[in-house]
Amino acid sequence: MREDVLKRLADQASSDRTFLSHLRRDPGAALVAHGYALTEEEFATVLDLRRRTAALGDGMVAALLANGLRNRAGSPPGRPGSPGASGARPARPRPPGRGPRRGP
Repeated sequence: MREDVLKRLADQASSDRTFLSHLRRDPGAALVAHGYALTEEEFATVLDLRRRTAALGDGMVAALLANGLRNRAGSPPGRPGSPGASGARPARPRPPGRGPRRGP
C-alpha cells in the first residue's frame, strides 16, 4: 500500500469539503475525477473508512482525517503507561511531555 497516496487523499478530503462529500457518496467516481488510481488494497481501505464513518457528518470526518494526519506527522506513538495501583484496568497512555499520573 502506498502511504503517500493515502496521505495525499486524506489531506485533500480533510481540506476540500466538496471532494469529501463526493468521495463519501461515490468513491470510485470521485477518485477518478480527481486523478487517483488506487490499488485494490488502497480502494478497500477507502471503502472501509467510508463504512466506519457512515454515521458521521462530513465535518466530523474532515476533522478526524486532519487530526490523523497531524498525529502521523509527529513523533511515533508513545508507550503505554504502567498499570495503576490496583492493576485492575489497563493504563491509559499519557500525552507527550507529561509526567507520571498522580493520585486516583
